[in-house]
Amino acid sequence: MTQPYATQRAENRVDMKVTALLIGRHGRLGVERATTENVSSRGIRVVSSSEWYVDDTILVSLPAGHYTSAARVAYCGASGKGRYIAGLEFVGSNGQLQISAIDAAGEY
Repeated sequence: MTQPYATQRAENRVDMKVTALLIGRHGRLGVERATTENVSSRGIRVVSSSEWYVDDTILVSLPAGHYTSAARVAYCGASGKGRYIAGLEFVGSNGQLQISAIDAAGEY
């Protein structure tokens, strides 16, 4: 999936495959288990079986890092075989995601 414009990220993302729980969809309660493709302290990219609406706010939990945050859906596109790739920007947590905590959990 290509994005229509090029931007420079504020920080690099780390290739990391861990379980992410995505909670809430289109204003309804529901939980889906997804897998991250990459992670940063500002957001994650996930592979999901659901399509997410851009600018929706959902709750994201990364059990391996003991981290939960509200997240804005920055983009979502079909990747084939009933899967979607979504970029999620953390917008409401009480602390910054510590990537080292996920790394130490050794889930990926």
